[in-house]
Amino acid sequence: MAERYEVVFDFSTFAGQSIDLRNLEDVGGVGTDDDYADTDKVMRFNVAPGPVTDPSTVPTTLRAVPFPPTSQGVDHHFRFHRSSGEWQINGVTFSDAQNRVLANVPRGKVEIWELENGSGGWTHPIHVHLVDFRVVRREGGDRPVLPYEAKGLKDVVWLAKNEKVTVEAHYAPWDGLYMFHCHNLIHEDHDMMAAFNVTQLEGFGYNQDIFLDPMEQEWRPRPFSSEDYQDRTGPFSDAAITARVEAMASADPYSKVELVEDALDEYWAQHSKVKRQGGPIPRYQRRN
Repeated sequence: MAERYEVVFDFSTFAGQSIDLRNLEDVGGVGTDDDYADTDKVMRFNVAPGPVTDPSTVPTTLRAVPFPPTSQGVDHHFRFHRSSGEWQINGVTFSDAQNRVLANVPRGKVEIWELENGSGGWTHPIHVHLVDFRVVRREGGDRPVLPYEAKGLKDVVWLAKNEKVTVEAHYAPWDGLYMFHCHNLIHEDHDMMAAFNVTQLEGFGYNQDIFLDPMEQEWRPRPFSSEDYQDRTGPFSDAAITARVEAMASADPYSKVELVEDALDEYWAQHSKVKRQGGPIPRYQRRN
């Protein structure tokens, strides 16, 4: 659930045919959760009968991934489990406002997190916001780190039954509060979600000090009526939707990646006495 991959498929030999993309749980031994009547049906491609001009090519090498420098030991251990009828992480639910921040991470640090499935028969696809991480090892399950996991950076990793997975990430360039959670909807909706805080650095040299907090009232759910939705009135009118999208766009939260990374490089260069792990900040997290 929520793992994403980019696939190039050549439909040229299937002109005029329909091709089904299916989720076959018994292929490869990866999935273990129960399927329902139609969960194996993902998408159908209706291939046009006539040819098209396609000048695109797939490069021999996509890009090198500069993995963050390896640190030693486990910085944080998180157990995903069920207790007292609730889906929890280390005995905490997201509704526990006093305790849901389970890690404080210095900005720019490389950390190793150990993720444990402690819920018996369930599996958990774990999504960590902010960072892309490297899957380092798997323990307790029936498979190693597979090639598709080892070749690139990820932001979702699947925990099999009774399995521990170790991941490694560089917590930069952004700071602030971010979530990590199980991506099974029933699990995250029933509180298998927590937060981590990437701490600000004094004297960082980047002048933006206002960051969006997802727990502010502005971002919280709002009541609405079914009539509003059906009639496209109130918050569902075209004007209201346009205004909301424009407000989100105006926040422009990731527009200054280059400036932030340059400031972070300069900060570490000027604060050589600050205990840190690794060398210069790898620029593998640039976003458009």
